Amino acid sequence: MRDPDPRTVERARRGDLSAFEELVRAYQADVYRFAVHLTHDRSLAEDVTQDAFLRAFRFLGGFRGGTTFGAWLFRIARNCAMDSLQRERPTMFRPLQERDGRAISDAASTVELGAALGAVSEEHRETFLLVEVFGLTYLETSDVLGVAVGTVKSRMFRARRALAAALSERDEGEEAT
Repeated sequence: MRDPDPRTVERARRGDLSAFEELVRAYQADVYRFAVHLTHDRSLAEDVTQDAFLRAFRFLGGFRGGTTFGAWLFRIARNCAMDSLQRERPTMFRPLQERDGRAISDAASTVELGAALGAVSEEHRETFLLVEVFGLTYLETSDVLGVAVGTVKSRMFRARRALAAALSERDEGEEAT
């Protein structure tokens, strides 16, 4: 994921709506995919995405560039998702398939990755998605998650190990049939 032109961010900070619309167009799909992975609910992810951009617009004047715009926006999206999950807690832990009849892989880059991500803990999955799917650096990911860079590295190691084990089990199961 590329960070936007700093001039676009600056114009948006000064209240230029067309500049903010450029930022929304550039990040909307990634924020939505991230929200789907966090909430496991497409409808809720749409609400989270909308809320994230509303909050970003509201607080854009306070963005000073201490981190990349993308990392700042993903942190907002994560906070919005966590807020939504707190409100929706009783229904949030059913698998995505049970709620809307579609497979998790619709939101993942591949069917195998989507299935394997189910075997990864939430904190490791979130870290993996930010680094491998959305292309944030370890430093940016640590900023989004509010953890140390070493924690991001540790979570990535564990996420990769869990994914490899899940993919290996899947392959062994297919060979047996």
